[in-house]
Amino acid sequence: MSLEAAEMFYDLITVHELRHVLELGFMHGVSSAYIAGAIQDCGGGRLTTIDLETARGREPNIFSLLDQSGLSGLVEVFFEPRSFNWRLMKFLEEKPRRQFDLIYFDAAHTWVDTGFAFLVARRLLRPGGWMVFDDYRHTYRTSRNNAKPWVLRMPEEEQVVAQVERVYSLLTMEDEEFDTFRVKGNFAFARKRSLNMPGSADALQIEVAVQRACLRAQSDPSFRHRLLQATSDALAEVSDLEPRRFHHLRLIESTLRSPSAPDINEAGILTHALEA
Repeated sequence: MSLEAAEMFYDLITVHELRHVLELGFMHGVSSAYIAGAIQDCGGGRLTTIDLETARGREPNIFSLLDQSGLSGLVEVFFEPRSFNWRLMKFLEEKPRRQFDLIYFDAAHTWVDTGFAFLVARRLLRPGGWMVFDDYRHTYRTSRNNAKPWVLRMPEEEQVVAQVERVYSLLTMEDEEFDTFRVKGNFAFARKRSLNMPGSADALQIEVAVQRACLRAQSDPSFRHRLLQATSDALAEVSDLEPRRFHHLRLIESTLRSPSAPDINEAGILTHALEA
């Protein structure tokens, strides 16, 4: 995890007080140390992190980094022989069942593994909690593993399609339990609706339009200005919906490096933050 990404995660965790985090894939444990540090600054909590058994032998490994940073007491580490999905099944079996404030996907990168993990993990995520998908645009054809025999055995389509993006677009963004969809760089975010914001097909359409607009605003300053000044018209421009469908919605500038939860006032006006 880069320093820039770590700062984004720090904002997400500390602003929303996401004290209980599940991380799927940790490699050497750099991201784990950053996340645990943010949890510590929240006043305490727990990071649960899972990777393959092979990660135990990495140099440095996760235990070494956590010991050096003094964060071992905040982290529970699981090593699995084949897949993190087996451990997720065990979490579902537990009574009481674990509930997480943030679930971070950074492993496998396949439709099968990440897609199934999402369907399971959504049951472990509390209302108002966040999911983050790393390597949103990852393809095996352009990865450092592109010449490995196990990659070359993949069908052509599976090598060239960004499979994490397919999970996010076809599963997460079509799930009425989620809102606040954002893509920032190679990360994709989604928030599970809080109890005071019930989901519907109509609400999901609007959230998808907001996500498209925020993504375009990152690279188009003129559109960003229109989005802030004439929100309904700008959202209609990136969707098939009429401007009147967005009259209850406004966007405001945010200095945060991570997405924020929407806010709804007594008049029913829904406010989204447009991140820097």
